[in-house]
Amino acid sequence: MILYKRFFTGILNLLILTLLFTTALPAQSAQTYYPTRFSWEKKSPEEVGMNARAVKEAIDYAIANESDNPRDLGIHLNTRTGEPYNNIIGPVKERGPMTGMIIKDGYLVAEWGEPHRVDMTFSVTKSFLSTIVGVAWDKGMIQSVDDRVQQYVPVKHFNSEHNAKITWDHLLRQTSDWEGTLFGKPDWADRPTGEITEEVIDR
Repeated sequence: MILYKRFFTGILNLLILTLLFTTALPAQSAQTYYPTRFSWEKKSPEEVGMNARAVKEAIDYAIANESDNPRDLGIHLNTRTGEPYNNIIGPVKERGPMTGMIIKDGYLVAEWGEPHRVDMTFSVTKSFLSTIVGVAWDKGMIQSVDDRVQQYVPVKHFNSEHNAKITWDHLLRQTSDWEGTLFGKPDWADRPTGEITEEVIDR
């Protein structure tokens, strides 16, 4: 599953890069505050109408309820599944401490952990990518979510009779049933059915 998420993440990242260089920044006004890149003005919870005690309780709760999975993702990924082809083929890193930020009206109200640390995000990217696709659609870069992906991403992974029918709507709802092999691993590897034998794996 992780393999295919990375594949489709890579495809949609092409849209991100394009949008970064084509999206104009909104004009600032005296009434509206827009943070600049990498620079967020800080305000206390009270200054933005929040309860400081409740904010602290929320932070304490988040820190106290960190995932009990190993921080070493190499261990976690190698032991979490009995699926075939589950060997790790890309770089992984140990995750950092429980981290978070609270932002209200564009102002940084609180932060904890290591918010500037680069960590692996996995399924969290779904929210980012779906938003980017929405922006691309709004800008006319994608005419319709019912359009076939092949029209926009002319790569071999969408050239087969089956995959050529896949639309953006299919990808966004994860209903594409994409078929193929990536990095030597078949698409069915993350959802095998029946008994897995060496003969099946060799195929």
